[in-house]
Amino acid sequence: MTREFDVLVVGGGIIGAAAGHHAASAGYRTLLVEQGDYASATSSRTSRLQNCGFMYFMDMHGAGIMQLLRDPRRIVSSLELARRAMRERAAFVRSSPDRVRKLEFYVPFGGATGITGLQMRAAAKALRLLGGGEVPLEAAFLSAKEARAHPLLRMTAKADQLRGAFRYVEYQYPSPERIVVDTILKGREAGLDARNHTRLVGLARGGTGWEATLEHDGATSIVTAKAVINAAGAWVDDITGLASNHAPRLNTGAKGVNLLVRLPAGARGLGFETVTERGTPFYLFPWGDLHYIGPADSTADAKATEFRATDAEIAEILADASRLFPDLNLTPDDVIYSWAAVRPRTAGPNAPQGTFDVREHDLSDRGMPGFIVFTGGLFMTHRDAGRRLVRALRRHVAPSGPSRVLDYALSRQADEDRVTAASVRRAIVDEQARTLSDILRRRLLVAWSDDLGLGLAEEASRHAAGVLGWDEGERQKQLALYRAEVERSFRPQPAVLGEAARGTGLETVVEV
Repeated sequence: MTREFDVLVVGGGIIGAAAGHHAASAGYRTLLVEQGDYASATSSRTSRLQNCGFMYFMDMHGAGIMQLLRDPRRIVSSLELARRAMRERAAFVRSSPDRVRKLEFYVPFGGATGITGLQMRAAAKALRLLGGGEVPLEAAFLSAKEARAHPLLRMTAKADQLRGAFRYVEYQYPSPERIVVDTILKGREAGLDARNHTRLVGLARGGTGWEATLEHDGATSIVTAKAVINAAGAWVDDITGLASNHAPRLNTGAKGVNLLVRLPAGARGLGFETVTERGTPFYLFPWGDLHYIGPADSTADAKATEFRATDAEIAEILADASRLFPDLNLTPDDVIYSWAAVRPRTAGPNAPQGTFDVREHDLSDRGMPGFIVFTGGLFMTHRDAGRRLVRALRRHVAPSGPSRVLDYALSRQADEDRVTAASVRRAIVDEQARTLSDILRRRLLVAWSDDLGLGLAEEASRHAAGVLGWDEGERQKQLALYRAEVERSFRPQPAVLGEAARGTGLETVVEV
C-alpha cells in the first residue's frame, strides 16, 4: 500500500470527493481519508437541490437599502454566489441528467410574504444575465388572478391579497449520497486512493511535507504528503487543530432541520419558497408524493451537536408553516420523519451562523506550508470547489504524474434503487460499503423512502452477510444498529417503525 503522496485530502463529503477527483485527474498522487463512510454526515442532509441561486437574493431581502449601501460587499458576494450557482447548475444538469429531476417552483409576492413583484423581476433578470442559459429557469410570472387560483398558492395566508407569483424550474438530487460515491469512483478511476472508515488521528510537519497518522480497524499507519487539503466540512477546525495550536478559527457551524410531511393533493409535485416575517427562508420541497419543509437554523458546533431535530426545532418549522399556510393545521403528529445536520459556514465578524462566503484558505503564512482549508462548501458548486482547490495546490506542489481529462458524467446503475444480491455485492466489492447503513443509506436509493429503508434491511443484511463474512450474531447487530440510527437520527412516526419491522426480524430490539 502506497505511503507517500503528493496530497492528502481529509474528508469524504462532497467537497472532499470533488477535491480528490480533481487532484487525481490533474496527475497528483492523492490519498483521501474519511473517518466514517462517504457522505455520511452533512452531505447526506442537504436541501437536495441544485439551487439556481435565488437563496442569495433572499438573503438580501430583509436588509434595508441603507444597510446594503453600508455593506456593498454583501451585494457583490450574493451576486457572485448566484453566478456560480447558475453556472454549476447548468453544467451538472447537462453532464449528469440521470442524477437530477426537474421540479416546478413558485415564489408568491404580495399577500403575507412581504416580497414584491419588482424584487422578483429584478432577481429573475439578474439570474438570466449571470449565466446558465443552457439550462434555463423556464421562468414565468403569474398574474394576481392566476396566483390566487393556483392549487398551491391559494392555500397561503392572505391568498386573496396576492399580487402575483414567479414560477421557475429547479433540479433536485434524488440521492446526494450517490453523487458523492460516484464522484469518488470517478476519482479512483483517475488514480485516487480513497479510504473510508479511516480516521486521521495525528498530523505534523515532517522532513519533506506532512506526516499523517491514520487509524483503521484498530490498526495505525503513517503516510506522508507534500500538501494537505482540509475538506472536513463543519469539522475543518478540528482537523487543522491536529497540526497547529495557533491556526485561526475558519468555520462556524449552522444547524439546519427539515421535516417530511404529507400535504393536500393540490400541492403534490410543486415547490414553494419565500421569506418568513423574521427574514429567514422557508420552503416546501416535493419528495415524491410528500414534501419536506423547513428549515430551522441555529448556530451549532458540529463536534458537540447531535444530527437530530429537537422538539423546539420541529415546533419552529411547524409554526412558520402555520403562519404561511394556516389551513394546513400541521402538528407534530403529521411529521413522518425529520432530519438535521450542521452545515459548514465560513466564519466572519458579527455572523453567529457564519457567512455565505465559499472559499479556500492557504495557511502557509501561518507556519503551515501547503496546508489548504476549504470553508462554506456547497453541494451545488462542488465541482467549482474542486477546480479552485487544484489551482491552490499547484502553487505548492507539482503533480507527479500525467493529467487526465476530467470525467464528470454520472449515470444511474440499472438496479441501484433495489436490494438484490447483485446490487448489494457491488456496493461492497466495488463501492467500499462496510456496514448495513453504508449499503442502504449511501449506495442504494432506498433509505429515503417513507420507511427509511427499514423494510428492506433484513433482505439487504442477508445478501451482505455472505460477502462480508458476517455470522448471525453480527448480522443481527447490523440490523439493530441500523434501526437505532433511524430511530435516533430521523425520529420517524411510531407507525413507520412498526410497519417496517413487521416480518423483518426487527421487532426485537437488540442491545448493542
